[in-house]
Amino acid sequence: MEVTYQLLSDKGALLGTGLMDVKTSLTTSATSTTVNEAVTVKVTKVSGQVKNLNIAFDVKCTSACTATGNRPWPGTKTLGLNAQASGSVAYTSNVASGARDSFQTQYHMYVTTTGNIPTQPNVNWDSPTQAKIRCDAELTSRGCVIPERRAVLEYSLSDPKHGSAAAAYSFAQGHLRNWAPLSRADGLANANRARTCGAQSSDPFVPLPQHVPNDSCDEFPFAGSFEGGTDGAQCADILPLYENGQWMIYEARTDKPVTYLEPCVRGHVALDANESAGGKYGSLVKTQRILDTEKYDVNVIA
Repeated sequence: MEVTYQLLSDKGALLGTGLMDVKTSLTTSATSTTVNEAVTVKVTKVSGQVKNLNIAFDVKCTSACTATGNRPWPGTKTLGLNAQASGSVAYTSNVASGARDSFQTQYHMYVTTTGNIPTQPNVNWDSPTQAKIRCDAELTSRGCVIPERRAVLEYSLSDPKHGSAAAAYSFAQGHLRNWAPLSRADGLANANRARTCGAQSSDPFVPLPQHVPNDSCDEFPFAGSFEGGTDGAQCADILPLYENGQWMIYEARTDKPVTYLEPCVRGHVALDANESAGGKYGSLVKTQRILDTEKYDVNVIA
């Protein structure tokens, strides 16, 4: 942000101004409830009787958060034109075990000019409400994220571990779901998988070992999502095969043609590729701290 300082006479006349460019850069950690932020203030313009500015800076935060290092530099810094001051601050969330807490960071600058009586030297602002920091102690570790920045689960068609799974997901997202996000459903994976791929499906999944050795049912949307769990009879049964340097998608059953109106996909994917793709999702949940009901995007790249 930009901050303007005005030096006024006792009669309210403008004697000079100073313009400051304020930049902050905040980094959260998936394994810590301490959040670090770099702060830089640069004087970019002065006019009239204002030749330099004395700048003090401090921070605090809301809710169950404490600014454990609330000043980027001690006292005040005297800065002339094009001079800058930099430092770092830190916040720690005191979120209770098993709980989550969201907070905003708050900033305060105290600006004066030497030899002059300060007039309205205080500048205050808060971080955006739509980009609150969320710290939680709900997973195996404590950590913080900014939920407004939705997590992205990315698969690659060229990944040797799970390219076939990526091909199935790409078909589902691109042809059936318009790349809609998924929502984590903690504890529902087994029941959802049984309805889509297992014994609870009204249309059992039939492996095709002649085409896919160690064939398995890889469902999309994932069994671990609220969007998953559709009866397998409603899903498109597809067969991803790697041919001539690219993944081709075939209908897996002649008695069940793909209509492109299905809400889900059952892909014929080798079990090791299926499990590898699932492991990538499990890792994302931890590293991006995706909590129950929270949304995430699934993208597939070449």
